[in-house]
Amino acid sequence: MKFVILFSVLISTLISSVTVSAQDKKAENQKIPVYYSFSYAPFYQFETDLEGGGKVDVSRHFFRFDALRTVNRQLRIGLGLAYDFENWDFKGVSNVAGATPWSKIHRPGISLPIIYAISEDWQLGFTPGIQFSGESGAEPDEAFTYGGVFSLTHPVNNNLFLGVGFGIFNRLEKLEVFPFIVINWKINDQFRISNPFRAGPAGPAGLELVYSPLKQWEFGIGGAYRSYRFRLNDKSAVANGIGEVDSLVTFVRAEFKINQSLSIGLFGGALIGGELSIEDAKGNDLASVKYDPAPFLALTFTGRF
Repeated sequence: MKFVILFSVLISTLISSVTVSAQDKKAENQKIPVYYSFSYAPFYQFETDLEGGGKVDVSRHFFRFDALRTVNRQLRIGLGLAYDFENWDFKGVSNVAGATPWSKIHRPGISLPIIYAISEDWQLGFTPGIQFSGESGAEPDEAFTYGGVFSLTHPVNNNLFLGVGFGIFNRLEKLEVFPFIVINWKINDQFRISNPFRAGPAGPAGLELVYSPLKQWEFGIGGAYRSYRFRLNDKSAVANGIGEVDSLVTFVRAEFKINQSLSIGLFGGALIGGELSIEDAKGNDLASVKYDPAPFLALTFTGRF
């Protein structure tokens, strides 16, 4: 119940900060732009071997919705809504706290990006966020991850945008701090280097080399380190314990732009150096196991307006 109340309050607060009333618009006698984007990505991680015996495969679904409002020449604020769902299928496992350490994982979250131009050449970014991260049936009050991402960015020239940042998150009995690089480098009309993901509770933004041979097509190759933790339920092998998943995501992708607003993409790659860990309710290590490189396929559906 506390989670539902907090979730509702956050949504109301963040939406009110992004939405501009009609009266305010008329009073200012100007149009205040608000940009929206959404995406959905079904993701399947093929069956792979676990160290010491057993196999695992995972189906995932990622949903995103973002809004960004320009308040004035210096300030932009936004609202980010996310929901990740995972369905884990373990087979023949005996060395990770039981035959089925966990099954269905839910990770809904809210973030509030704030971008402030301290000068014509420098921008400060701060994105606080909160996320429920837990197995089906986990106690909501014990499954919150919260923290924020800070960045300082600078347009070097018309083709190069650089910055540095760090994230700090309280992730279920564990404080995580990580640095990251912000980059958007247009090497020429066909090639650029950029960040494929947003920095957040699961880690830094990664790097990607993008090739755009035609107006409607682009291809990319890249990678990012991903790590996340979640609360288990009271019926799991470790009641109310904590699960953790770590891996390096490497991928290639192709994206087709249907029009200026909509695009569809195909991702393929492998999770390398993967490791599954389980802890007790207080965050004390109990067991961990590595898994072989895990191939995956994913589709992406993206809209911007």
